[in-house]
Amino acid sequence: MPRYHNVNGVQVQFTAEEESERDAQEARWLVKKQARDTKKARRAALRAKLMDDTITDAEIREWLRN
Repeated sequence: MPRYHNVNGVQVQFTAEEESERDAQEARWLVKKQARDTKKARRAALRAKLMDDTITDAEIREWLRN
């Protein structure tokens, strides 16, 4: 499905170069989002271990670093 952008009130279809740049931007965003989600899940797991008192010293240091 082609993408469009607005130029002076007129919808203009992306060029092939703009399409590939946008695809690259979306791919970079997805990688960053996955990294954030992974980090967030790890922090949640460490916090849960902290709350139930099963966390190790190494995990405490990891939790404090992030």
